[in-house]
Amino acid sequence: MQCDQAVRMLHAGEPSPDLEIHLSACDACRAVADDLAQLAGAFARARAEWALPSTFHVRLPAAPWKKLAIAASLLFLPLAAWAWTSVDGPRPSNDVSLILERTSAAPPSDRETLGLLFLQEGQP
Repeated sequence: MQCDQAVRMLHAGEPSPDLEIHLSACDACRAVADDLAQLAGAFARARAEWALPSTFHVRLPAAPWKKLAIAASLLFLPLAAWAWTSVDGPRPSNDVSLILERTSAAPPSDRETLGLLFLQEGQP
């Protein structure tokens, strides 16, 4: 076993026979294992000594985001209603046949002439 594998196993807390053999032979990894054991002990003592009393309570102030959410909804709802009514109106017709359809015997306009030229261009 290599030192980097042993250190990974030590940090993960995965004991194995190969790790014990490596720790018995490697001073650097044994020092890492001792440091990790001391840290675990220090954290356990800190949790025991610095426990909060049962009378300790934290009172948080009212959340300011509630007022912001109400203001945003009051602004958003009228805007959404306005957008909905403006989108729902009549839409222009973009039908090419209406542009090219002659309604009178007048000579064709430039627009109609161009439309006929483009339509005839694709035909054999």
